[in-house]
Amino acid sequence: MSSFPKKIIRPFWRYAYQKWSIYNTKRKTFHAPIHKLLQGGNNGIRAAKYAELTQKFLLPSTSVVEGGHVKLLQLYEQVGNEVLQDDVFQSTEYYKNALECMNLTGGYFYDRPEKIKIVAERFIRQHKGEQLNLPRQPGQSDANQPIWVRPIKHSSCYEVIDGNHRIARAIMRGETLIPALIYEKEPTYTPLQQLLLDCLWINKQNWLYQPVEAPELQDEWKLVRKCTDRLELMKTFLTEQGLLENNQKKPGTFIDIGSSYGWFVKKMEELGFDAYGMDRDPFSLEVGFKVYGLKKEKIFHIDITRGLEDLVVKNKKYDVVSCLSVLHHFVLGKSSISAEDFVKLIDRVTGKVLFLDTGEEHETAFEGALAGWNPSYITEWLQANTSFSRIIPLGVDQDRQTPFENYYNRTLFECMRA
Repeated sequence: MSSFPKKIIRPFWRYAYQKWSIYNTKRKTFHAPIHKLLQGGNNGIRAAKYAELTQKFLLPSTSVVEGGHVKLLQLYEQVGNEVLQDDVFQSTEYYKNALECMNLTGGYFYDRPEKIKIVAERFIRQHKGEQLNLPRQPGQSDANQPIWVRPIKHSSCYEVIDGNHRIARAIMRGETLIPALIYEKEPTYTPLQQLLLDCLWINKQNWLYQPVEAPELQDEWKLVRKCTDRLELMKTFLTEQGLLENNQKKPGTFIDIGSSYGWFVKKMEELGFDAYGMDRDPFSLEVGFKVYGLKKEKIFHIDITRGLEDLVVKNKKYDVVSCLSVLHHFVLGKSSISAEDFVKLIDRVTGKVLFLDTGEEHETAFEGALAGWNPSYITEWLQANTSFSRIIPLGVDQDRQTPFENYYNRTLFECMRA
């Protein structure tokens, strides 16, 4: 074994194992929908591990349609053979992926960067319909062989294990289906799915507390809080009050108390606010960092009671504050301080406007524990326990959908100072 160059060993055995699998295992070919195929790893490394190695968390949640193989052929259709000029080719996602794989694993069909162009040239010639009579490199599959895939849990999508070049050519031909083999029958989670399941409030259920867009979440994942409905109510109010960005001023600062993934932080940031969040769940916060692209310095990882107390000690205020579906946990006695003390902390860190909603008596899931907590009472309670001069209901959420029909339709209040 020592006589073989180390960089050749892995591709050689991968190639041998592929041959053994195809000719010695009975497998059923099916036609996989191309739009259900998600990007995999490289050189035998599965997608989740490859994403970890490359720090590309969302790679396994990305459609093959958006991959570098397709982009290379699209660029070829635009500029022809110019795509293979060094300055152009080395700037492509295809080249960068191949080089990264080569640096990580020792090879990408070949073991030297200058050879990547040979693979690309062959790829383009096959795309053009040329019949090639060339020997395959170790690890290079037959052009007519079905691709290999692995099912993804709670989804109709598949992780691609082998066949990126064939898939890209099929896409460019306008095909919607491609022959495929289930190479690994045991379904897998994508890194995004696993992170979402780890979030403390979700308790291992395939729920999304706030909106997250990804192909593998479209089929069996339930969105708990729509969020867009409440955001529109907030935006309308802030616009009417002249608190959004205009030619004279920027919106100012914003913080979401109990921010979960950080969806409202992201959306307020997009509206021009210097936006922050606060939550104790490290997994929910990671969703915000890895999916929404939130900066870690903008999110306070702390229990919200302690976090608010720290802000009060520092005399820190935010122009706009939101506290959504948090207050009733204090009403139900699930914290070390009372609901009255909690809302007084929020009052003290709010500069201009507070948006607040809370569990209400009509939600049967609380089994009467919130009796009396209706919009009229909540308005009076806020008037008695805060210094806001105006407290007005803006509307209700639209989240009372199966399987959450015993929750929600909560009133969103705006609380503002004179």
